[in-house]
Amino acid sequence: MIKILVVDDHNLVGEGTKLILEQEKDFNVTFVNSSKKALDILLTHTFDVFIFDLNMPQLNGQELAKEVSKISPKSSIIIYTGYDIEPHFNKLVSSGVSSFVDKVASKEILIAAIRASLEGNSMMPINLLQQLKIPDNSINILEGYHLLKKYNLSKDEVETLKLVMAEKTNKEIAAELFISLRTVEYRLTNIFKKLNVNSRISAIKKIEEIAKLTK
Repeated sequence: MIKILVVDDHNLVGEGTKLILEQEKDFNVTFVNSSKKALDILLTHTFDVFIFDLNMPQLNGQELAKEVSKISPKSSIIIYTGYDIEPHFNKLVSSGVSSFVDKVASKEILIAAIRASLEGNSMMPINLLQQLKIPDNSINILEGYHLLKKYNLSKDEVETLKLVMAEKTNKEIAAELFISLRTVEYRLTNIFKKLNVNSRISAIKKIEEIAKLTK
């Protein structure tokens, strides 16, 4: 039997997903409605596949995936959500997620994603594949340690600065990084101070100048 754990903070959705998946004769499905319960059940049970919602209280899907990957590194993790996955794609992959399924997708797609993940394959929407591209040099420079060393920026600040370079608003940055708007503003204040600039535009220009010097 293929043992599956579904985690969704909406009981109706979670129970519905469980019922759909249990129509497959070789699926044994457990549903819990919180990330905490998911981690608790892993103390006594093992699973082959995990299906997580993205936006949940306590630990969101990305944070839960990261914790579960430590406990059960060989298991497959699928994000099953109605939220836009694209802004969180890189973080989710780094956290151990192997496939992504939209909640409006058919049950056949969800089932196919489960079976594909067990074979070591991934399923994702085309728009996520299109995100897998080489960034231009002005953003790529932030992937390394140049700014970390020269300007003493923290990794969180570099991550925030990358989104500033991508012309994201403070609100969009907060949503993508799962942080508060106040935290974004605090990080930007520190970034501007360390770069010796006083605005987003000035910060972007400075990064572009650094990028030119490193070509």
